Amino acid sequence: MMNELKNYRNFWKEYTRLGDIISLLHWDSEVMMPDDGREERAEQISQLSSLSHKMFTGDDSKRHIENLKNIIMKNQADTYPLKRELEILERDRDRAVKLPIELVERFSKLTNLAHGIWADAKKNKDFKAFEPTLSEITDLSIEMAECYGYKTERYDALLEGYETGTRAEDLEHLFLHLKNSLIPIVNEGKSYPSPFKKPIPVELQKAFNDKLPALLGLPASASRLDISVHPFSTSIGAKDKRITTRYHVTDPLSSIFGVLHETGHALYEYGVGQIADYPSPLTAAVSLGVHESQSRLWENQVGRSRAFWEYFYKILLKEFDIYHYDLPFDDFYNHINSVNKSKIRVEADQVTYNLHIILRFEIERDLISKKIKVSDLPEVWNTKMKESFDLKIENDSEGVLQDVHWSGGAFGYFPTYTLGNIYSAQLFHHFLETHQSFWDDLINRGDMTSLHKWLGKKVYSHGRIYDPKDLIKEATGEAPKSDYLIKYLKSKVQEQE
Repeated sequence: MMNELKNYRNFWKEYTRLGDIISLLHWDSEVMMPDDGREERAEQISQLSSLSHKMFTGDDSKRHIENLKNIIMKNQADTYPLKRELEILERDRDRAVKLPIELVERFSKLTNLAHGIWADAKKNKDFKAFEPTLSEITDLSIEMAECYGYKTERYDALLEGYETGTRAEDLEHLFLHLKNSLIPIVNEGKSYPSPFKKPIPVELQKAFNDKLPALLGLPASASRLDISVHPFSTSIGAKDKRITTRYHVTDPLSSIFGVLHETGHALYEYGVGQIADYPSPLTAAVSLGVHESQSRLWENQVGRSRAFWEYFYKILLKEFDIYHYDLPFDDFYNHINSVNKSKIRVEADQVTYNLHIILRFEIERDLISKKIKVSDLPEVWNTKMKESFDLKIENDSEGVLQDVHWSGGAFGYFPTYTLGNIYSAQLFHHFLETHQSFWDDLINRGDMTSLHKWLGKKVYSHGRIYDPKDLIKEATGEAPKSDYLIKYLKSKVQEQE
């Protein structure tokens, strides 16, 4: 019996290592690879991804599942973690084998081609040029949803791939309350101009950013910060976390908040990697929503707080080589918490951002249920932007074509952004209830140890023992609710007065 368990652990370690190698190739392609290597790199990743899929869905995987069942049956006492591991393993594998390989290949080929078609259509502000391709992607996504199966509505099958156990009906209740509360808050918010009077050279921004991850608690010996076109975080083993940011000399805050956000992701992955028996199906992030909650917590609840900048402002001035009278604290802090109605999601502030996500959720849900057609999207998009933001969309590039996600067939992904914001506000509220000295520790010493320990105990250490909603309930004593996010955002607007 012990040999069977050991063999299973070795199998999973090999499978995880293969995934780590794929992650490393992706990281390299975004950070260091020369442009001419892209075609070969795509083939390398495709070959390894195919090998990984076959390994997970093949006979060896099936045999290890049967061995786990036998181990649990023979040793009924004290086997809950193993039972939960088996449950997750079976659930993930069952989902993977439901898609015919021919459908997977068609979807992969189409979405690879779609990126370039979308990029050209966006550049030319021409949705019609992308419409036929998006129609095909939508049809294939609907076909995949039917293969997965669902109880209530088709969109649920796609959501399951990003946020286990979450249904469109659950999101509707969460998001409707949030949307109705946000619109008046957005209208009360104030906008503040950039306080930077001159460009900040990239090397000075780097001097500050290079210190941030370690100051936030991510070990320098287990991480590195690099530059990429789009900031991201990836995990290459338990003690190898890679994060990136991008730099603009006229907007240094973009790189700073990119680092805060991606460090939050890396801290979560690092914490999960410390769980006993790593790697296993249990020692991984439970969902994209929970993952996003960790990045948003450090970016917003901590990184946009007055206490954070009362400590880090002095460090920033030193590294940026500027004097306080050239960057007055109040001007700096107010700008960080500005509220601006924006047509573009990635430029949105923390108050308006969720309205962008809710708009996309409503459209995706109707599209997958066939209540609207792909050809309807520009008109539906523009109408919803007018209703939520009172903004008029002038062209497809600033409207329905602004995001890359649909070109990759990522229907169900967008809602996890707002779920992350909801989770983060709820987690941080309950943390502060029992750690009221946190702000003083941060202001006086830059000490965030109490938050690290709390997140380690309440979030990191559980891995996938709980499904997302159950994890939040276990950590806070309540099911996920938007009230805490609304309260937080309202307080940020009131702080401006």
